Amino acid sequence: MEAGFSGSRVDEIARRAHANKAMIYYHFGSKLGLYRAVLLRLFRGVLDEIDRLKESGGGPEARLRGLYTRIAKHFEEKPALPHIVLREILAGGKSMDTEAARTLGQILGFVRETLEEGTKTGAFRGVHPLLFHLTMLGPMLLHFAGTPFRERLLPQQMPGLPLPGNDDMLAHLLEVLGHSLSPATTEPAIQT
Repeated sequence: MEAGFSGSRVDEIARRAHANKAMIYYHFGSKLGLYRAVLLRLFRGVLDEIDRLKESGGGPEARLRGLYTRIAKHFEEKPALPHIVLREILAGGKSMDTEAARTLGQILGFVRETLEEGTKTGAFRGVHPLLFHLTMLGPMLLHFAGTPFRERLLPQQMPGLPLPGNDDMLAHLLEVLGHSLSPATTEPAIQT
């Protein structure tokens, strides 16, 4: 399913899973049913982390850091996931069902609730939850999906520039998280 819904064939899926094609249809009904089950399973780890973070009692910034750290680790553990998410975005989510969309809504809902709490307590400035989430998620998707691209081209084109690892990317994004949410006391001066 790494190839996305339209790029996957049930024959190939059955072969790679050492499964009987008829059993796949029996359990999932169709290729679309299998694909949707895979999406839900891939998102499950992030939902489990949200449940854990809600119960943790940590402050809003700690919860957001925990969420995006878990998403990055999830992408690292399941390297096909960033590719699948990007393909779904490009396809307009056509292969996602209501349950998968609800799952994504739960993630965004957690981000929204946490941002609202941080804003009410004065820990955060007001930001749009979707734009904030895209600010965090977009670079992660490009980083994980673009690893082969960077590894092939960067050493040739910029030999002195070290390749950033997954931990480097996450540390950078968590720094961006802190800076983007901190309440500004004054407007920054524009240097001319």
